[in-house]
Amino acid sequence: MTAGLNDWAVLLAAVVPLVLGALSAWLVRGVGTRLAPATASALLTCLALTVALTTGLLLCLAAVIALAEAPFLAGLHHWSPAALRARLPVPPAVCAVAGATAATLLASAGVHLVRVVRQARRASAAAASLPSLGGDLALLQDDAAVAYAIPGRHRRIVVSTGMLGQLSAPQRRVLLAHEDSHLRHHHHRYVQLGRLAAAADPLLLPVSRAIDLAVERWADESAAREVGDRGAVAHALAAAALASDTRPAPSGSLGGARNDVGRRVDLLLRPPARQRLASALIVAAIVVCWTAAFVAIGHLHGLMELSER
Repeated sequence: MTAGLNDWAVLLAAVVPLVLGALSAWLVRGVGTRLAPATASALLTCLALTVALTTGLLLCLAAVIALAEAPFLAGLHHWSPAALRARLPVPPAVCAVAGATAATLLASAGVHLVRVVRQARRASAAAASLPSLGGDLALLQDDAAVAYAIPGRHRRIVVSTGMLGQLSAPQRRVLLAHEDSHLRHHHHRYVQLGRLAAAADPLLLPVSRAIDLAVERWADESAAREVGDRGAVAHALAAAALASDTRPAPSGSLGGARNDVGRRVDLLLRPPARQRLASALIVAAIVVCWTAAFVAIGHLHGLMELSER
């Protein structure tokens, strides 16, 4: 018995998540800014999680196949390595490498998750110690111009006296509306899920960066709706970026004063782009990825059962 056309087709389906991960940089560059930012944040996060999860599942399945060919496990579960090998057009060494890759990526995602939880706890504790000026606003006595939002249990919009001194009253309103949008719409969830997906699959780093940009654009658009003037938001964004201190915002916070400001200003001053085709392309990629993964998993599970019989 040898591998047939159907087995090769399933093998091609199994590499679809890897191909989508490799093409993600092109995909987000082509359609990421053509979507409304709220839509982009949701769809790009779904895309990142889909590619990361399906890639991990298929790599783990390859590891199981490699283990199934080990004499001890094959005898224990009554598997026939010869029958499995006859129908599987992949060398055993490739399955072993896939298993090692799966373990490495899983460890990377685990380390990233632990680090994020620790950062969130430290940020929340720091936010709780800041005096509130009413609501979520906290004023930092610092000549350096900084502004950021700390999400979580003790959420805060932190603005320094240095930043307020550099902006006019209308620009301050834009800044506070921007940071408030981060908290109200829970933008940190999209950002952290995108970064977790990138930790589990480094090919998704461009998608993670696109999510960071999308949530900043989302906050920009929220501020524009509140003040009713997209041009004013663009000028306030540029002014805050020029005044902003070079120190990075604390870990676990959202601070967009220096995040791709030129591109965001350009998008604010441009008329909104059409988004139907861009949305359809990302949704199609998500559906194709899950479909290919389920087809490959189902077929390979059937091969395992066949080798057991």
